[in-house]
Amino acid sequence: MEFVLLSDAEFETFAKGHPQGSFIQSMDLTRFQRARGQEVELFGVTQGGSLIAAGKLVYTSNRVGYKVADCAKGPLMDYSDAAAVRFVVEQLKKHAASKKAAELRISPNVKYIARDEDGAEHPEIEDNRPLLKELEGFGFKHQGFDMNFANINWMFIKTLDGIADAEELIMGMNYRTRKAIRKAEKNGVYLEQATLETLDDFYNALKTAGDEKGFTYREREYYEQLLRNTSDEFTKLMMAKINIPEYRASITERLEAESKNLADLKREVEETGSKKKANKVKVVQDLVDSYERSLKDIERFPDSVGVATVAAIHFACSGDELTCVIGGTVQDYIYFNGATSLYWGMMLHALNNGYSRYNFYGTFGIQGQDESGHGGYEFKKGFGGEVVQLIGDFVAPVSPVKYTAYRVARKLAGAAQTVLGNLREPAKLPVIGKFLRKN
Repeated sequence: MEFVLLSDAEFETFAKGHPQGSFIQSMDLTRFQRARGQEVELFGVTQGGSLIAAGKLVYTSNRVGYKVADCAKGPLMDYSDAAAVRFVVEQLKKHAASKKAAELRISPNVKYIARDEDGAEHPEIEDNRPLLKELEGFGFKHQGFDMNFANINWMFIKTLDGIADAEELIMGMNYRTRKAIRKAEKNGVYLEQATLETLDDFYNALKTAGDEKGFTYREREYYEQLLRNTSDEFTKLMMAKINIPEYRASITERLEAESKNLADLKREVEETGSKKKANKVKVVQDLVDSYERSLKDIERFPDSVGVATVAAIHFACSGDELTCVIGGTVQDYIYFNGATSLYWGMMLHALNNGYSRYNFYGTFGIQGQDESGHGGYEFKKGFGGEVVQLIGDFVAPVSPVKYTAYRVARKLAGAAQTVLGNLREPAKLPVIGKFLRKN
C-alpha cells in the first residue's frame, strides 16, 4: 500500500462512486473551500496500482497557531479491512504531522449501529461497534455520541432504491404528510431555485426562519460564493413560494362554486328528502367552511404582498445522495406547508435523477416528545425512512507536546473563567487564557 496525493479528477472519480460518499467529501465543496481561502488536500491510498481509499483534508489554525487536520465524513474506504484501516490512519497521522498539525480528526461516514425509524437498535443488520475500539487502539479518542451540530452524526435518511414512481413514493408516507403535500399543490405553492439574481429572496427567508427557530445560518456571502463556485446541481438553494393575489382569487372562486353547490343540494334535500343528497350536504358544507377559514387565515396578507417566499432550504446533491443541509419555514407563512413542499419536490428530483438516498440530515429529539427537536423528527418521520447514527468523531494527537499543552491551557482558561464567574468581579487571566477566550 502507498499513500499518495490525488489530482482533482482522481479524487472526484473515486468519491462520486463510493457508498460512503457525501457532499462533505466532494469535489464541488473542495472547489468552494479553496475559493474561500481554506487549505485543502486530496489524498489516497493505492494497492497494486488501484485506489482503495481517499479523502479530503482541511487544515485550520486558531489565533494561537494551533493547527488541526480534519477529514470530515471520511476517509472513504472499506473499514472491514483492518490492515488497510491501520495503514490509512497511520499514514494520515504522519502526513498531518509533516504539515505541522497538532491533531488529526476523522469521522468515518459509516453507521455505528443500524436503527429503524423509531431509533431502535438493530445490530443484526449492521454493527460497527468493534471499529470504535479498533480506532481507539490506533491512538484516536472518540468524542462521544451526543448530537454534533458542526459535523452532523445523527440523521434521518430515506432510501429511494426500488421506488418506481411518484405515486409509490408518496404512498410510502403517512396520511398527514400526503395530505399536506396535496394541499400545498392544490393551493398553488411552487418551488424555485435561487440564482445570484434572486439570492436575496432565499437569504431573507432563511434568515427569518433561522431567527425564529433559533438555528444557526451562514452569512449571505457564504451562499453567494456557493453559487459562484459550485455547480447548479450540487448547490440547490430552494424556495417555496406562493402568489398571494392568485391564491386568494383561487380560494374565492372555489368558495363561490361550492357555496352555489351547497345551496342547490339543500334545495334538493328539501324538495325530495333524499338521504344521499343530505349526506353530500355535509361533505360540501365542510369544503365551504374550509375555504372560509382559508380566506380568514390570509386576511393579514394583502394582495400588495405579491409573491411571498414561505420557506427556504439549502440542499446539496452529490454522488448517490441528496442532502437537506439547513433551512426552514417563515412562521407567518407556516399555513402554506412550504417545507413539506420543498422536501417533496426535492425527493422527486432525487428519484428522477438517480439518487439512492434522501438525507434529512441533522435529526435530534428521537428519544421522546419531551426532548428538544422532537417535533422536527416526527415531521421527517412522516416521509418515511430510518434514523442513522454515525460512528462519530475521532481525534488523535500528531504533535503530542502541542496537543497536551493546548488542552492544559484550555483547562486553565476554563477554570479561570469559572472563578471569575463565581467572584463576579474583574480579574486578570493568564495571557494564554486571553487568546483562548477569543477563539
